[in-house]
Parts: sequence; C-alpha cells; structure tokens
Amino acid sequence: MDRLPLRPVTIAVIALLAGVYFVRSRTVPRPRLPPGPPGLPLLGNVLQAPAKHLATYFRGLCKEYGGFVSLNLAGFASIYMPVFLIGDIRLAKEVLEKRSAKFSSRPIVPYVRYHVDPGEVYWGFGKQDETHFIARKLTAGQMAGVRAGETEPLQQFEALLNMTHLLDDGGKDWFNHMERVSASTVLTAAFGLHCPTGQEPDLREVIACNAEFISLSTPSASVNFLPFLDIIPGSMSWRKRAQTHRKREDALYDRLITRAVSGEASGMNTWAAAFTREDKPEGDQRRLMNQFTLAAIESACGILFHRTTISMHSFVLACILYPEWIPRVQKEIDIIVGEDRLPSFTDRPRLPYIDAIVRETLRWRPAVRFGAPHQSTADDIVEYKGKEYFIPKGSIIFAVTWAIEHEQERFENYDSFQPERFLDDTNNLKAGYETICPGIPFAERTLWINIAMMLWTFNIRRSDEPDPKTGLPFKYDDSDSAFNGELSNGPLEFPAVFEPRSVHRAEVARQEWAECEKDLNVLLPRHKDQ
Repeated sequence: MDRLPLRPVTIAVIALLAGVYFVRSRTVPRPRLPPGPPGLPLLGNVLQAPAKHLATYFRGLCKEYGGFVSLNLAGFASIYMPVFLIGDIRLAKEVLEKRSAKFSSRPIVPYVRYHVDPGEVYWGFGKQDETHFIARKLTAGQMAGVRAGETEPLQQFEALLNMTHLLDDGGKDWFNHMERVSASTVLTAAFGLHCPTGQEPDLREVIACNAEFISLSTPSASVNFLPFLDIIPGSMSWRKRAQTHRKREDALYDRLITRAVSGEASGMNTWAAAFTREDKPEGDQRRLMNQFTLAAIESACGILFHRTTISMHSFVLACILYPEWIPRVQKEIDIIVGEDRLPSFTDRPRLPYIDAIVRETLRWRPAVRFGAPHQSTADDIVEYKGKEYFIPKGSIIFAVTWAIEHEQERFENYDSFQPERFLDDTNNLKAGYETICPGIPFAERTLWINIAMMLWTFNIRRSDEPDPKTGLPFKYDDSDSAFNGELSNGPLEFPAVFEPRSVHRAEVARQEWAECEKDLNVLLPRHKDQ
C-alpha cells in the first residue's frame, strides 16, 4: 500500500468528521442492525480488518455472530452506512436474487473510479450506468455461444497442449503451465492471441496489468482506505501510480483489439470481433473489451484475478492432500473413455464425477472468497432467524463465499476435499445444487476439460525434492499460510509430480497433439452473418 502522508489538513478533516459522527450518534436514532464487532468512532472496524486473508476475517465473524453480520470498513462505506456480511446461502439468495432490484448495484471504489480508471466502469468496482448494462448484454451474448459449445474445440486444443507440457517436464514447471493454459485460452477466444509457451510478451503484460489492477483495487490501497484523503492537492504517489497503470493498460488493449479487428486474427470469431461490429444495435464497443477480458480471465463471479488458474492450482493441491477419491474417478474415466484416446467434451454427460470434482474445487478453496460487493439502492427490511433487520440505502453487502460454501449444516467435513458429496447413491450428480457463485461458463469448461485430461493421463503426487528454503521435505498445507491472502486467494507455489499412468497413455497424448487441428481460424470459425 502506498504510504499516506498525514498532513495538517488530513488531521483537520479527521477531527471534523469525528465531530459530526459524535453529534449524529447522539441525535439520530439507530435502527436495528445485525450483530457485529464493536468498532472505533469514525474508523469503525477498519483497523481490525487484516490487509491479507480478509475473507478469513469475514468467515470468522460469520461463525461468531451468525450468518448475518454488520460492520464498518470506513473506506467502503460512510460512517453511517454499514457493511453487511452474509454467511448463509438462503439469506444470500433472498437478498441478492429475489430482491435484486434493490441489491444489484455495485459500490464505487474511490481509487479505481477517480484515478485508476476515470470515466470507465469495471464491473464490480463502479456505478451501474448505460455502459455497464451494454457490457453485460454483450457478455451475455458471448457466454450464450460458450454454453452452446462454440469454444469447446479451442478449450480442448489448449488442454491437450497443456498435457504435452506436463509430459515434457514431468510437472517441474506445472504451476506456470496452469497459468499459461488459463490465460492463453481466454486470450485466444478474446483476441485470437494463442500463447503456446507462456512467455509471450503480451501474455506477460496482461498478467502484470491484472496483478497491478488487483493491487490498486484492494480496500487497503491508498485512498480506498480513507477516501477523504484524496482532498490533498498535488501529485500524490497514488495518483502517479494510477496514471502509469492506466497508460500501460490502454496501450496493451489497444494493441490486442487492433490485432483482433484488423490484424492477423481479423478472420476469427473472437469476442473482440463481436464487440466491435458496427452493425449491431449497440454499435462498436471496443472500449469495453478490456473490462470483458478482466471478467473472463479473472475471478469467480466475473471479477478479480485468474479464477481458472487458481482453481487448477487448488485442484492439484487437493490431489496431493486428499488422494483417496482419485482411484474412483480414474476407474470411471477408464470405463467410459478407455486407454486409446483422451477425454473430450462429448464424454461429459457420462462423467459425472468430473463435474463433482469441478464443483468441489470451486467450493473447497474458492478463488474469490467473499465475492463481489453489492450496494443497496433503497432502504429495506430483512428477516433472518425470526428477527427483522434494517439495511439502509447505500449499504455494502458481501456474500462471503468462504463462509457459505463451508456451512456445517450443508457440508460435513467442509474443510476436506470430498467430490463425492455432490454425487447420489446412483453415482449421478445430486439434484438441487445450490451455490451463490456459479461458474463463469468459459472458465468452468476450461477447468472441466483440463481436469479430465490430467486424471486420464497422470498420477499426480507430492514431490520428494526438499524445500529449497529449508532443505527439509516440502510441507504441503491447505491453511491460510499456504495461500497468498489477496482478493483472489490462490495457493502459493508448491512442487508436484505428474507421472504418466502408463507409457501408452503418454504416447496417445503426444499423438493426439501431433494430429489435432491447430489452425485458429478453424477452431474459431467466423459466423457467416459476420
């Protein structure tokens, strides 16, 4: 976080606001709010919230105070408008789905809105206006094509390349292979930019820009923490950093869109081509492409960073820490697929265990553990466990995925990785699957095909190599200490061995890669009406 200079004007502003707070707290009656931790005047609970592993703090509050919690994080809300945490799936669906007319708006993150990206709207980080709704409409159109299977040839192609990389080095660089396949699959679909090595300059630039954006968007970043500090005049460090990021990102996406629209990828059915068609009702919306790519690349529910990458990293960690389920799923794959070809999307209806693994991966260690913030647009009363609670207009609501997907009432042994919890007695997926964070169709399909191919090809196990930091055997862990603790909470890098299940399977994988279609114009053919 940028260091914030505490100048006299800052002290004066804090003192003034504190005075207003005390006056109003004595004169304005406070309606019933859900229980929550006591806080300090003006700052509320902001000093109690950790800079890292904020989701664990939220989850702990939900356990201590119940599935509906109120607190004040200052930078996300004014001193009169609390933040609400929801740790109960029924309440989350009641508030965010049934009452979406009042709770579908997004709060403005000051630093993002006024410095990082002024004049534009990143979904989840700014107000909902016409631009936002155009972006959502265009995105929905692209995801409809994904659901119809339009991108499956590309996703299968990228997953097959991933298997060859893992075969080549036995998994020594597996962590980066997962990042490559996740990012390359999205960038190819969005801009026709295939990244076979993971070291392509544009790919590294996309990853670097996304990481910087996440850093600038965190609650503790600069003026997100205390937004009134932005009244300090002059060339402050946070303003310089935001301007540098904005110029860097604009140059990157201008280059990628030009490539997709008029460059070597102009004949492909990319998302950029669809966004920039002038004959559609919305006209040319190329300025939304960087926002759309963030949504596609990044988080669970379409915000934040690299959901697919984090999910695949978590999946490998689960294979090492909880291997008991692997023989069962490999037996299912072998019965359906056999030994002479790799799994494909056509096998999906007959491989329910893979879908159960995908669900469990997203539940066990969700990439975004407290979801995208919502903001209420009107006062409302919510009933929870027989009591009525007031939600003022302008309040911020977090559905805490980390708490909801680990509710004891819904998931026995919730901290363990157990895909069979999603299967019934007939080995089919259980009906009535509920989640507050359904998978982005594109990311979920990428995850499915990669998991299916990895389990067909490899036995994934822990490495015997010592930890270079200690010289001792590497200690595998799934606690907070093994995750980075950022908004998108992925595992820290760890070693893994990808051992082919047989010489024959390795040869089949290599042969399929040698014979597969590699022409992106064939994998993503342009629609005739385009």
